Amino acid sequence: MMVTLAFPSPHRHWRGGRGLFDGLRARWAEQRRLEHHARLEDELRGLWREACFGVGVCQYIEAAAGMTVRTPRFGAARILRGRTTFTAELLPGGEPEDLRAHAPRLAHTLGFRGLRVEQIAGRWVRVTLLETDPLADAFALRRLVTARADETVILGRAEDGVTLGHAHADAAHLAVQGQNGAGKSAFTYGLLAQVCAAPDVLVAGSDITGLVLGRAWTGTAHHDWQTTGTRDLPAHAAMLDRLVAEMDCRLDAMPPRRDKITPTTTTPLVLVVLEEFPGLLRAAQAKDKKLAERITSAVLRLVSEGRKAAFRVLMLAQRFEANAVGGGYARDQFALRLSFRVPGESLVMLHGEDARKLGPEHANSAPGIAYLSAPGHDCTRLRAPYLGDYGEFCDRIARHGRRAS
Repeated sequence: MMVTLAFPSPHRHWRGGRGLFDGLRARWAEQRRLEHHARLEDELRGLWREACFGVGVCQYIEAAAGMTVRTPRFGAARILRGRTTFTAELLPGGEPEDLRAHAPRLAHTLGFRGLRVEQIAGRWVRVTLLETDPLADAFALRRLVTARADETVILGRAEDGVTLGHAHADAAHLAVQGQNGAGKSAFTYGLLAQVCAAPDVLVAGSDITGLVLGRAWTGTAHHDWQTTGTRDLPAHAAMLDRLVAEMDCRLDAMPPRRDKITPTTTTPLVLVVLEEFPGLLRAAQAKDKKLAERITSAVLRLVSEGRKAAFRVLMLAQRFEANAVGGGYARDQFALRLSFRVPGESLVMLHGEDARKLGPEHANSAPGIAYLSAPGHDCTRLRAPYLGDYGEFCDRIARHGRRAS
């Protein structure tokens, strides 16, 4: 730590000395700063009114002098550590989401790349202006591993610069869709690398590619619960049946006056990864329709009954079409949904009609950009964290993956 030492000046009694001019310069600098702040605040106030009027966040009021327009009232601006914020009072009946829905257009009018809206108290919110686009730059995933199933894993960074996370212990299955090269696999690598060391998490499932599961997990406690490749399709059905049997044992052994299992080292949370599940179903149907029905039945049981038994399903597909993922009932069981670059209709298929207006833009999104739907986060645009290349994923699993006791 650097310490600055100050010594009293031998000439401090002389009022015409250096200290006088230093004080004047400091006061002049402070005066200029306050004047600049006042000009900036006045400019922001005017731009804020124009921006809210332009996007329709306003009310029209008839008065004796004619029609007037009311917009969310600008409060006070503040600049701290280079970041500009201001307060605003929402219109009667307004919600912070009214501003968040138009955040890109509001920020553009104000001369910034983005903005964040946080509720303070009552109708007052704090607006933080962002000078850079949080989605423009790569979001590197630091060397983070969780120690428990109820710890938060990073999902991505939203447009307002906030990092979004999720704890697998929360009762939500996860659906991820995206075209080839859109970032779906890279997101999955980062997600699994964060949970591979937790003593109360077991990464299991089926992967016909053999890249997400399988060889990278050799030597870990998770490997025996994973099936890969397409040479032995019945092995995938057998693994899913084994997982269903484990789920049934947990449900049968549920203690009295309890309706769910809390993950522990002896009964870990089972994260069932289904990589390219539609491809597994197509391959099984081509070989034996009864085999495909067996696989579908097991997955339906896991997504519908598994949450109480500490089972979570992570299903990945290029397109979450109902007949490709086991039916509309299966798709409806996924509360947490991410879509990387997909056609507009595919976006609507997974996220609902509210996402239709996002379709044209999302169809051309850069790799790593996704839309997230979750309880409390309806179609939030984010950039997924980037772990690194596939070799980095293998290295992290080898380094941190939990070993069998």
